[in-house]
Amino acid sequence: MGLELTNRAASYTGPSLYVAYSLYDWLLVLINVVITLDFGALGDLSTLKDRAFAKLWLAWGPQFTANENESAVPALLAGAYGVVVELGPGSGNQLPRLDISKIEKIYGVEPVVSLHPALRLSIKENKMNDIYNIVPCSIEDGTEMMRYGVIPGTIDTIISIQVLCSVPKPQETIQKLYQLLKPGGQLIIYEHVRNEDMVSRQIQSELRILLVKLSSIVGL
Repeated sequence: MGLELTNRAASYTGPSLYVAYSLYDWLLVLINVVITLDFGALGDLSTLKDRAFAKLWLAWGPQFTANENESAVPALLAGAYGVVVELGPGSGNQLPRLDISKIEKIYGVEPVVSLHPALRLSIKENKMNDIYNIVPCSIEDGTEMMRYGVIPGTIDTIISIQVLCSVPKPQETIQKLYQLLKPGGQLIIYEHVRNEDMVSRQIQSELRILLVKLSSIVGL
């Protein structure tokens, strides 16, 4: 019983810790703006969000990926084939799990430009320079995605690993993603799910509302 309560407490406080680190990274970004006299950035909220989230993800991303080693993620990604769209690749943590022999081209849809240097490094390390294209926009921006070659009806595989949890309208987004797929194409999703425990489910719902709102403000 004691261990169960301890595990519950840890699962409830984990997201709060994530939020706290996000706010801390925001503080570091603002301090850097002052130190470097980059005051023009203060009028550009999207740039500040970009920088803050990049700091957060570069610190937390490797641990998130390691936690997935015993999950279904490695096996799911090994099944990606053909023309692939990877949503929110971040710094490229998932690339080693892809079977490059099955893949013709990859479009990595990553709006956080500050993560692109780390993503390019991972692309190079995984020998994907010839097939990987970074698409610098959000997954909701269908027009911009088309400009980079992500055309409806042309994609074999879409990969979304814990990305839709931060999208304001996930159901609408999923419908748009299906439109990108060829007939018989596959949408690979690994995501948070609703807890079966009533108390945990309620706390989970409240935390999701908080995280989505904070995501729109500070770029979680």
